[in-house]
Amino acid sequence: MKTTKKVFVAILAFVAIAFFAVKAQSKLMANWTLLGSRVVDYTLDHDNITLQNKTEEFSAIKIKVKEGAVNVYKSTVYFTNGEKQDVELPKNLSESADGAEIDLKGDRQTIEKITFWYNTKIKSDQRSVIEVWGLQSVTQ
Repeated sequence: MKTTKKVFVAILAFVAIAFFAVKAQSKLMANWTLLGSRVVDYTLDHDNITLQNKTEEFSAIKIKVKEGAVNVYKSTVYFTNGEKQDVELPKNLSESADGAEIDLKGDRQTIEKITFWYNTKIKSDQRSVIEVWGLQSVTQ
């Protein structure tokens, strides 16, 4: 009986390791695609990034900032199926930090648009640029 239990535990461990290895490999094989960018005004601003190709499916997004820092007050992702997802971002985003990966609801989603309420954090000669990247699997 003890031998059967050990074999069962070993099989479960193998299955778990194989599952996580496949998930890690799919992340490595994924493609990050630039979905759009906007120049951020110095004052409170509201912008949309509307996707032209609304048939591509994404499992995650990443927000990056170029040229300075941005205060983000609210961000929402709208999907083509009518659903939406409010995205929690750090209030202050800067170019020194590579954007955090944000998982989207469901396994894969087609994005219609992404909205932002934000402003440039530090007034300078150059306004900040915010970029949105989408994680698209190679297996699509």
